[in-house]
Amino acid sequence: LIVILMQLWQCKSILFAAYLKDDQMTCVLDQLEVSSSSLELYEMQILWNKTFDECILICNLLHLENKCNAIKYYQTLMKCYLLAAPINSTTTETQHQSYKIFFIYGCLKGSYYLHEIGNYSMLVSGGTFISVQLEILNLTIITERRPTVDSIRSKIIENNEKASTGDCVVTCYARSWHNGCNAVVYNPKTSLCTLLKHETPKPPITFTHHGMTLMLLLHLVLPWDVKVNSVRIEATHNISYELRAESGTTKNTEKIRDPNTKQAKRISTKSFVHLYRYMEVCEVNIIHNRKIENVTRVQVILNVRSLNRCLHFCRPWLRQFFYCAIIYSKHNYKCELLIRSTERSSTRFVDDEEKLAELLNCHADRQSQRRNNPPPMQYYLKETGEICVLEFYNATQLRGFYPIETLENVENIKSCIFACRLRYSSYICLAINYTMKKQCTLFRQDLRHKIYNVESQSLFAEILFCEPGTLADEIFDF
Repeated sequence: LIVILMQLWQCKSILFAAYLKDDQMTCVLDQLEVSSSSLELYEMQILWNKTFDECILICNLLHLENKCNAIKYYQTLMKCYLLAAPINSTTTETQHQSYKIFFIYGCLKGSYYLHEIGNYSMLVSGGTFISVQLEILNLTIITERRPTVDSIRSKIIENNEKASTGDCVVTCYARSWHNGCNAVVYNPKTSLCTLLKHETPKPPITFTHHGMTLMLLLHLVLPWDVKVNSVRIEATHNISYELRAESGTTKNTEKIRDPNTKQAKRISTKSFVHLYRYMEVCEVNIIHNRKIENVTRVQVILNVRSLNRCLHFCRPWLRQFFYCAIIYSKHNYKCELLIRSTERSSTRFVDDEEKLAELLNCHADRQSQRRNNPPPMQYYLKETGEICVLEFYNATQLRGFYPIETLENVENIKSCIFACRLRYSSYICLAINYTMKKQCTLFRQDLRHKIYNVESQSLFAEILFCEPGTLADEIFDF
């Protein structure tokens, strides 16, 4: 059974069971709101290019060492904050400068509802929830269906015409910060969307007739691809009830799509890459269902040895046309560049050996600190079958890196790089410092950390990226 570390908080929490599909684990999380002043006092680590599930797992692993018990996550940036919050932390409902964070009470193998886990066996069932997936915002909102008559106890904020239930929910969510909107009633016949501020709900009474017009209570906002098994809702009379997914692994979660979204769902993953020749970090959309529409090919480049290099060629087209995608084949080292087609609608399909990706937003990456660095170098790691591209720093005082481990008697710098790669999954190792004494110090990224002084006559390098490769790739432009 899971061990739940319960604490007393000053405001209502939203407890839920998240199912991490790739790891086949259920984790119990508690969403709470904390003031910005409290957040600044927490010990914090920042990780980039992490999914919400990965952020949860890393924090849970560090929990045993008392280094993490909560996370804050930015979906669009794939930015994960690992927080070590003190036991006497307090939360706020009134301060304007506040943030929602997720406390992690523990994880266990398998898929469970909350009522199937130790301390929550007495939860009253409140029926099932609807997962409203808002593709335009990359968000999922956990909502509860209630009969329209329940809205009598709500304050009406405003009435608008909207094209769909999804549009109505988006409007409520967007305005919740200003007017407290947390419920909607949408009538599909008249397209009337009513925004409501609903007080603490009463325990639900089972009703069987789901008419066309219902009230939806907005309970929990999460990143797009998070799977939720059940949610605990605090009601009046000190009663809590559980809203459950249709199955333990949320297989039958109902979706309400945004009206502007095409019916054929595109399966994709957001990620971030170093375009080091431009000293930028760019958001990339990796498309998994091997299909892209409304594009035309503008250039084919041969002998491109890495996906990262192919994305570099895409960057000027993004600047000029505000869109660029690539089809990359590692098998024949071919890079195709695509832009939006304005004259005709065209669809491209790729085979299993090709990678399909869109280059999205780019931003400068510590250009002043990196301006005097030499050109990056690449190393072949036989043990992992990778080529890793490293940028060596000339500066001796660096910000943004935190030492996590020092290894002795490391034979050479390539062995130091390999040690960093081995520890990537546990420590998120992103940089190394190798000395003449054969010491190898491994670093993670921490933008809040104080200046690190690089030892004299040593080499400090950041691992920009690693991709599958061969020894021959060391001599090519990777």
